[in-house]
Amino acid sequence: MRWIGAFLLLPLVLAPQTKPDEQCSLSGQVSNAATGEPVRRALVYLRRIDMQPGVTNIQVSQTGTTDAAGRFAIAGLAPGKYRLSAERSGFLTTQYGSRGPAKAGILLTLEPGQKASELLMRLTPHGVIAGRVLDEEGEPVSGVNVQVLRQQYTQGRKQMSRTNGASTNDLGEYRVFGLVPGRYYVGADIRRNPMLPQAEDEYVTTFFPRTTDAAAAASVDVAPGAQVRNIDIALAKMHSVTVRGRVVSEVRPPAGAENARRANLNVMLSARNTTGAGSAMTFSTPVTPQGTFEFRSVTPGSYFVVGAVNTTGKTLTARAPIQVGGSNIEGISLTIRDGVPVTGRVRVESETTENIARVRLTLQPAEGGGMMFGPTPTQLVKPDGSFLLEDVGPDRYILSVNGLPDGFYVKSVRSANLDVLAGGLEIAAGSPAPLDVMLSPNAGQVTGSVIDPKSQKAAAAVTVVLVPQEKERRDREAFYQTATTDQSGRFTFKSVVPGEYRVFAWEEAEYGAWMDPDFLMPLQSRGEAVSIAEGGRHVVQVNLILADPQ
Repeated sequence: MRWIGAFLLLPLVLAPQTKPDEQCSLSGQVSNAATGEPVRRALVYLRRIDMQPGVTNIQVSQTGTTDAAGRFAIAGLAPGKYRLSAERSGFLTTQYGSRGPAKAGILLTLEPGQKASELLMRLTPHGVIAGRVLDEEGEPVSGVNVQVLRQQYTQGRKQMSRTNGASTNDLGEYRVFGLVPGRYYVGADIRRNPMLPQAEDEYVTTFFPRTTDAAAAASVDVAPGAQVRNIDIALAKMHSVTVRGRVVSEVRPPAGAENARRANLNVMLSARNTTGAGSAMTFSTPVTPQGTFEFRSVTPGSYFVVGAVNTTGKTLTARAPIQVGGSNIEGISLTIRDGVPVTGRVRVESETTENIARVRLTLQPAEGGGMMFGPTPTQLVKPDGSFLLEDVGPDRYILSVNGLPDGFYVKSVRSANLDVLAGGLEIAAGSPAPLDVMLSPNAGQVTGSVIDPKSQKAAAAVTVVLVPQEKERRDREAFYQTATTDQSGRFTFKSVVPGEYRVFAWEEAEYGAWMDPDFLMPLQSRGEAVSIAEGGRHVVQVNLILADPQ
């Protein structure tokens, strides 16, 4: 059994003391979602999510184990809000009230002295994909990296994302387990020895059954508990090229460590998108004492060549985009320079007693899906509101502000006369003008309920999304909010930035799909429109968009 972290076994003395007549208990049963049979020896555990003031912020949890009939009981609980989960080897972890594995459940609110019983939880057996990897003559290939991928939304675009993987054994066999029901793609990547001579055609990343183009890969549907076998991949050969260049570090090494700059240099080749051949694959190569590098067996596609140097515990990078076709690429030049400091101050528009020293500022690349090569510039705000982000490399960044007190939002971010909140902060050779980050304590709030149009009853444990309508905000995830309805079908969005929105509720929707215009456009009229002014409070009722409207 895969046990959760040791923090679950923390002594209960960390919890607030509860009078005996106020203690709560709960009981129920865990069953197999596919067969309905009871699941014995399942681990059931609670996580407290509303710790009382003055109590340590460690999540105090209590656990239980199901008996032969799949039943469990946990007593001696303090009143409060909890999430109840169950797990067992061979099954997918689930939360109480969820509509399926890997979906959010509902909160359990225990009132003083309450005894909640007959709580039912259904564990879904995990899925398995298995097969072999063969060469062009049908012989098994060992040591091949097999990846199981899904199409998932990133910044409103569907991209291949790795969910699990395995390596082939001496018989060329692989077995990938722990899969949530759904549609997958399987790719095999054979890592060749860079010291061997390069052939004109070489084995490259190949997707099931035998294609080098991820867009042409055959999908594999995995049902709950299914073991999908014979997903055999015949490795394909493809014309590949060599990419060569030179990397130079102008980063000042610490005193007495002049040679460390060269020793710590490395270069990576990373796909610019995750939909083409070689998706989700990143390769590295040695750097010679002269700073030259060479990537062999590179297949056509769009890539970033990234140089990195680690010095005094920090990593600085430089990158260059390249488009690989049918010919070798020569003369790539990367120069890694010291980063520059980015300074500024956080201010609050009006008087407040809230402590803004918990606010954290982070710079994330505006392009490349937010991919960061090297450490992410991040810093807590000082008590006086000032901040300093050190060693920020050249790029265009979006400033992310986290840890805001309830009811606050970022009203503006300016660098000199430039508004960089929506457009991003461009950093080139030197430090930008100090940032002025203005916070407002007058954010809006949207509360409401979701109704199932078929039953006309409240819809619990469904996804609700607050979608901005302004064009300049539609591709910024920070302006979206998501929530899961409680057992009464209710939801709340706090700290809403003033603006125009629509509220949608889905029974089934891939996370992030609402940022894709093609997905959202046919459903536009199904959302409830809300206009949020500063300090505005709105109550809406939303009809659930059913997965199967029949």
